[in-house]
Amino acid sequence: MPLIKSARNLDGSYGPSSNGYYYISKQDHRRTAKYKKDKTRWCIEEGEEYSVFKPAVEDYNAWFSKENNCIFSIIDSATVTLGKSGEKLAKFPNDRNEGEPWHGYPVSTDESQNRPSSDQLELLKDKLPLHVIVKIEKGTL
Repeated sequence: MPLIKSARNLDGSYGPSSNGYYYISKQDHRRTAKYKKDKTRWCIEEGEEYSVFKPAVEDYNAWFSKENNCIFSIIDSATVTLGKSGEKLAKFPNDRNEGEPWHGYPVSTDESQNRPSSDQLELLKDKLPLHVIVKIEKGTL
């Protein structure tokens, strides 16, 4: 699935998804943002971020991590680089108030809070190739 560049809504958000969720791009994670040690940055266009978020939120039960309270997303079996440091996984934390848009950023799997749990990977085994699951489990994706 190629990344599709979506247009922003008048309020700056993207969406809604088929299940009613909206997404907003945060400037501190944009590819043009000034480097900050604690902030990863997308390497994709702002309007493409929504095409990373949308398939995961629309398959919420598979991609939502209870342990990390977030949605994870991977595009095309991790063949698409999402982050400026080579990240292929995106994280959309559920740290928002009800009804507010989600936001997200690319993550490296070297830290456990930035990767799906083993239980969640079991749910994703029919959506991801085995070699991608193994890399996630090892923290090397």
